[in-house]
Amino acid sequence: MPRRSLALALLSHLALALACSAPRPAPNPAPEPQPAAAPASKPEPVAYALSPVFEKDALVALQVEVRLRGDADGLTRLKLPDHWGTARELWTLLRDFTVEGATVGADDDPSIRPLTAAPNAPLVVRYRVVSGFDRDPTALDGQPFLPIIRPTWFDVFGEALFAYPEGREDDPATFVWRDAPAGFQFASDLEHLAGARPGVVGDVIESVVIGGPGLRTRANGQVRVAILGDYDFTHDAFFDLSLAVIASQREFWGDKDAPFLITLAPQERVEGSMTYGGTGRSDAFTLTVAENATIADLRHLLAHEYFHTWNARQLGGQADGTAEGAGKWFAEGFTEFYTWRLLLRAGIYSLEDFVTAWNEALVEYWTSPVRDEPNARIVADYWNDHKVSRLPYRRGPLLAAIWEQRLRQATAGARDLDDVLKAMRAKVQASPVKFAPDAASVFPPVYRELGGPDIAADLERFVGQGTAIRMPADVFGPCVRVVDSVRRDFERGWDVDATAAAGRVAGLRKGSAAWRAGLRDGMTILERDGKPGDSTVPYVLRVRDGKRERVIRFKPEGDKEIPLQQLELAPGLTPERRAACVRELSGA
Repeated sequence: MPRRSLALALLSHLALALACSAPRPAPNPAPEPQPAAAPASKPEPVAYALSPVFEKDALVALQVEVRLRGDADGLTRLKLPDHWGTARELWTLLRDFTVEGATVGADDDPSIRPLTAAPNAPLVVRYRVVSGFDRDPTALDGQPFLPIIRPTWFDVFGEALFAYPEGREDDPATFVWRDAPAGFQFASDLEHLAGARPGVVGDVIESVVIGGPGLRTRANGQVRVAILGDYDFTHDAFFDLSLAVIASQREFWGDKDAPFLITLAPQERVEGSMTYGGTGRSDAFTLTVAENATIADLRHLLAHEYFHTWNARQLGGQADGTAEGAGKWFAEGFTEFYTWRLLLRAGIYSLEDFVTAWNEALVEYWTSPVRDEPNARIVADYWNDHKVSRLPYRRGPLLAAIWEQRLRQATAGARDLDDVLKAMRAKVQASPVKFAPDAASVFPPVYRELGGPDIAADLERFVGQGTAIRMPADVFGPCVRVVDSVRRDFERGWDVDATAAAGRVAGLRKGSAAWRAGLRDGMTILERDGKPGDSTVPYVLRVRDGKRERVIRFKPEGDKEIPLQQLELAPGLTPERRAACVRELSGA
């Protein structure tokens, strides 16, 4: 199966644009030599080519060409782009599909094209991919998984772009970008296939392509950064942060320099909203960021996504298909734990940043309406319900902290989770075949082998059943204490969806804090300052009330009291003790 990537999205709103462009006429490319036959023991590469398609100087589509040998039995099942992330039926965005050398049949699965030809016949498949957006994406769109093809730029996942012969994901593959006009820039991790590492079809599927005249690139050795758009931070600031994150994590794993690409594409700013999200590839990660994001906002996102270079793909992989969400507590949750740890170790986070990151995650966990849902709910609704998809991100770090404390106690401080993850990687690397269905199943036995206690009961209770997880007060040692606290639940007071649809306040609850402060149905919110989800941070609304403007302030507190846990940094730390705390908390 194609290797799946891991996505993190921190969103203020999630809305998908499903508009499709009209069909476009296909060009008649110049004929090229057909691939020569190769020995059966060494399949010849599946050759991919990608080209921009213009109409009146506006980019309207991307042309895909796939040259391959048909299957030995004469029937090749070609898998078209189908679903990726929250996007569905991606094959509906294909136009002008043609095949040379085979007859195209039909299948019950609309994403499959059966190709009938002579055994091992040379085939040429061509089609165009049009945009899933009829406008530039905005901060209200969340992380876009549909292809973005705009008049002057594009940003597309390989899963939404490339067809492949089913069952041949491990066949060798090549890639070329061609026919672009002068000044039209391009970047992709597929360019790595031309280097020393041989590529396979799975690499093509799990890729990202980005381009346009405005694309700017930076490079330091084999690390490249490709940026589209203008933001409230400079390109150089993003480049410097990216290099610092990559260097710290490669040092942690002891990895040498290797090709890696970071891409950044914009989402138009929307007053009162901000979104940023990313998706890890095997040798790249791709980000979509609102233009009003700050460089501080991106520290966590960059570190989280880059850690996916190893977790889960190099630690055992992750399950495909309907059970994909089962191991997210490890793939996403442990990645969160190491994101905060390694940012602190690299000096990108201060002690206060570290505590703040943990506390924000703890608030999200304890106030989540799905906190106590079993893992089966995550499997069922990971891609369907944003609150459910966030749950493994929040459970995993709590389990990591608890299990690390137990491991240190059991080994008298000789080992910690760093040792476990590195041992997992070594075990997977030493295996001649894929070691396990997913890294989440590799972790428990390796943890035991390194001296940790049996965690089967914890997994059943906290992951399987969804029981709330409480961390011991001393789980982080003497520098940080975990304290129990109580706060009111978060309540804006109005119906967010109805207000967005009407363009003015709707569904306001009489008696809510917003109502008591003077907000009324029918007012128009012009500007909002606050922190969604956090009832302790006051909301400040600038509203239009009839012909006049008003400022309304209130704490977005509901009537329900919620118990939660928070971290408190030890007071009065000297500079020497602060440095020691950084080492203790970061595992340095």
